[in-house]
Amino acid sequence: MEDASDNGRGHVSSPPPPPNPNAEVPAVNALSDNLSDEPIVIDNPAWDITTISALGALRTLQLALESLTEAAADVPPTPPISRPVTPTQGKSVNENIPPPAFIGADADPHHVQHAAIARRFFSKHPPPFSISAYLARQHAYCPHSPGVYLTAAHYIHRLCILERILPATNRTVHRLSLAATRIAAKALEDNKWSQQRVAQIGGVSPTQLLNLEVALCFLLDFELGVDAAGLARSMFGLQVAGRSGGR
Repeated sequence: MEDASDNGRGHVSSPPPPPNPNAEVPAVNALSDNLSDEPIVIDNPAWDITTISALGALRTLQLALESLTEAAADVPPTPPISRPVTPTQGKSVNENIPPPAFIGADADPHHVQHAAIARRFFSKHPPPFSISAYLARQHAYCPHSPGVYLTAAHYIHRLCILERILPATNRTVHRLSLAATRIAAKALEDNKWSQQRVAQIGGVSPTQLLNLEVALCFLLDFELGVDAAGLARSMFGLQVAGRSGGR
């Protein structure tokens, strides 16, 4: 008797049921039992990223971000940029303030746009828990593969160290790490946790999470791809920056 899912010519006639990533915890370490769960102190930018497990990658990222936040001062967000206006009769001053322009002839300079977008990642007050505790909570309820944490490290290294768009402080790293892991998961993984679940674990609303994701993509200029060598260099660079006080 012919299989109902096969038409006899080696072609599947109907797709399998859609995955439900929230039904159970994905087996993120199922590929090998020989991967290290311990954080790695990286001594060269060409280290082998295939030797580390998801938990090991998470712990390595935790140590790097802890070092960065300990070395950084408590930097508040810069005030919003004021634009001179000319009030017209019958309208209030606020009604004459033009909205920020991101494209077109009236667009603000690139660095001004980035500074405005980066403000989304600042908390009014530093959260009452460490970045390590925050990331551990995320991994406990929404675990990811090693590549997701390495890619998140790449995004953070680029924004905080290479391009210095956003300082890595206790006011910023929680939201930044949440958005970075979420975007990395969407870029790399087929089975993704629901927006509601990730937002709840991260302590934000689904709308706030989406806004952080969009802001991160804009700050990265939507350049989200990276190869294995780039992942290795970025985690190494993040550790070096942490050990050297953010430099």
